[in-house]
Amino acid sequence: MAIRVFIFDDDELIRMTLSSYLHQEGYEVAAFQQPDHCPLYFSDDCVCPKDQGCTDVIITDLNMPGTSGVKFIQRQFSYGCKVKKIAVMSGDWGDPALDIARDLGCKIFKKPFSILEIKKWLDEVRRSIEHTNTGESLVVWNQMKEEKEKNAKIKPALTALTLKKPVK
Repeated sequence: MAIRVFIFDDDELIRMTLSSYLHQEGYEVAAFQQPDHCPLYFSDDCVCPKDQGCTDVIITDLNMPGTSGVKFIQRQFSYGCKVKKIAVMSGDWGDPALDIARDLGCKIFKKPFSILEIKKWLDEVRRSIEHTNTGESLVVWNQMKEEKEKNAKIKPALTALTLKKPVK
């Protein structure tokens, strides 16, 4: 089963580039402009089955409209989120946000970063995650995807762009 990744970033270029690259690398990807565009955001507790998370990895920007990536992560943890690995990325790190992200066990990526840095971290994550995901967690993933696609105001969660080399 593919490792599932949620990406949260209000910068469309970063969100789409990461989404496309990870999709090409074999990950299941759902990308959102901000946390409140994710249907799971509106649950008052974790809706994931048993010991499974709705996703394996969250990669979030620190500063987004409406909330910060760190506040979003704290909120999800308070509701019992079972995500295995989290990364926070930002070009604007203040000591308090950095300390909070580290205290939460997040991997830190400072923008600008190389996509190869993300790949290296995800390769480590892939090796560390035990492939014990069941079909139950896919039900939640698919319900979330269907709900997202029904909402015409928000782009579909799954994206698949082809990355092309820049023309010189």
